[in-house]
Amino acid sequence: MKASKYNNSFVEGDSIIYFNSLTESSFRTSKITADSINAILENSDFQDKKFDTFISNMKSQGFIIDDECDESALLEKKYNRLRNPDIYTFMVLPTYQCNLRCWYCIQEHADSWLSDESLEKIKIRVKKQVSRDEIRHIRFMWFGGEPLLAYDTVLTFTQWIKELAQANNKTFDCSITTNGTLLNEERIEQLREAGVNHYQITIDGDRATHNSIKVLGKQSAYDTTLRNISLLSRHTTCSLRFNYTKDNLKPESIINDLDKVLPENRKNIRFTLHRVWQEDNDTIPDEKVIELMNRAFAINLLPVLSEPGLCYTDFKYFDCFFANGTVGKCDNIDPSELNSFIDSEGNVKFGEEEASFTPVMDVEATECKECSYLPICWGPCTAKRHPMLKTAKKIICQFNDKQKDMHESIRRIHLNREYVKKAIEKGIL
Repeated sequence: MKASKYNNSFVEGDSIIYFNSLTESSFRTSKITADSINAILENSDFQDKKFDTFISNMKSQGFIIDDECDESALLEKKYNRLRNPDIYTFMVLPTYQCNLRCWYCIQEHADSWLSDESLEKIKIRVKKQVSRDEIRHIRFMWFGGEPLLAYDTVLTFTQWIKELAQANNKTFDCSITTNGTLLNEERIEQLREAGVNHYQITIDGDRATHNSIKVLGKQSAYDTTLRNISLLSRHTTCSLRFNYTKDNLKPESIINDLDKVLPENRKNIRFTLHRVWQEDNDTIPDEKVIELMNRAFAINLLPVLSEPGLCYTDFKYFDCFFANGTVGKCDNIDPSELNSFIDSEGNVKFGEEEASFTPVMDVEATECKECSYLPICWGPCTAKRHPMLKTAKKIICQFNDKQKDMHESIRRIHLNREYVKKAIEKGIL
């Protein structure tokens, strides 16, 4: 026997949490018990019959492996599975315009709209990708700007994709990332029939805070958005995303406001928590995040912390179609910097940025491959790899404080697993 190279552990209060990043198994134990566990992991010849059951459990979860076990092969298998080799995933940004102006938005909201000509070329590209024998499922995402400003395009193109999937005997799902203010009961029903089965909609705190950030004239953006979430959650899943900062993290008032307006049945809603990217993580009190999660769970709203993982831009088949007609692999790249277009046969010839599309696992010059964190991190995303490969000629760790950031990410995964277990026991999942 030997210890897995992907074992990690960290202290949380009076406990030690052990986590294997390859199997994503975890368990919590006391600091006293940790000494015995470390002795087992550090000594492949450890013998003590009273630990036989525990060692068996450690083997089943991947913390201990047989001497002949090839973890590199298991890592490759996991990586290939996560890349969704039988799924064609694509994203369309019909416009960069938005009816709101959130201070943290990374976009400039250029007056760019997807033309009919570009839409027809996208259809040629999508048909080509869908026709691949290995593709079994189509995953389609609307993004922006605010995509519902181009509502007619969103509706008709989604209907077209659904029909294309049916004609090619492929399964299909569609999601929309929206601020939720342009929905209404009629549109929600039309989009449901067209094939939209998931929404991501953001709130920015309690009612007062949200309305101070998302200003919607004389209307309350908060009331409008939450009313629409209540309507769509009757038959469609929704990620209710809370973008938090040190200033808007007010657990009691946030949950009190949500509890008043969300429907009684909340099984289709996930309360996903994301730190605003401009906010330093050190300024966020952990206890407030945990309090918010506990309060959400108490009203039958399952909380989910953002986790590390393989970005969809690293999927085997992924395209991002921008409003100006260009094609890329990352929605965070400025499309004005791209020079890649769809030709008449549905092919795309990418420019110099194509080198950054190569996933970390397929790059020789990287310091990631021996990292115990790799099976959940998978290295820097496409947008970060591009400047690394261009200047340093290699991929380097994306974290300022690797040990600290790694432990924080593992802790998030562990907390999410614990809440899911409790949700199943409680019957809200």
